[in-house]
Amino acid sequence: MRDEELPPSSYGSPGEPPLRHPFRPPPGGRGDVREKGWVPLPRFALWWFLLLVSDLLFYVLLTPIWLGLRAAAWAAELRSRWGR
Repeated sequence: MRDEELPPSSYGSPGEPPLRHPFRPPPGGRGDVREKGWVPLPRFALWWFLLLVSDLLFYVLLTPIWLGLRAAAWAAELRSRWGR
């Protein structure tokens, strides 16, 4: 694609000036990004609950299973080497 065929550069392209106010959207954007507000408490609590459950599932249940399978594979390999 030649330079003549390129679409007009979007804001933030090389050669564009930096934002005067970094927390405000570029020209054409809507609103201030600081207007998003706080996360609702039930959603915040759900996020932490799911994070806790997933950590417990991974570290308490799945990791010992994986380590046991690796130990069994290691023992089987050693047994097969000794049998030759």
